[in-house]
Amino acid sequence: MTYPRIDHCAFGQMTINGKTFSSDLIIDTNGNVRDNWRRRQGHNLVPEDLGAIIDGTPEKLIIGTGVSGRMSVAESVREECRALGISIEAYPTAEAAQKFNEAAETGALVAAGFHLTC
Repeated sequence: MTYPRIDHCAFGQMTINGKTFSSDLIIDTNGNVRDNWRRRQGHNLVPEDLGAIIDGTPEKLIIGTGVSGRMSVAESVREECRALGISIEAYPTAEAAQKFNEAAETGALVAAGFHLTC
């Protein structure tokens, strides 16, 4: 599996393999980038938001919580991931991007969701 590489991220944008995105996005276990990721509660990630991200049951799920880390990850999300055997990590988006690149390089089955603002 070859995952895309996150080249750069800044407030409101992320560049992946040379293409710049300006909306929240996910990278699934097949390496597909899907932009316009919407969550039911905007700044709070809930289990209902996980569908497309955890299709393919990743070993690791990385969440970018925004430039300032303002998006929260509900405990019920962590519980659902644990029940599925998925390791979940959440960081401010720049750090999450770095963690995603590192995980992808190891060959881990990884998926990610990135909030690009706040």
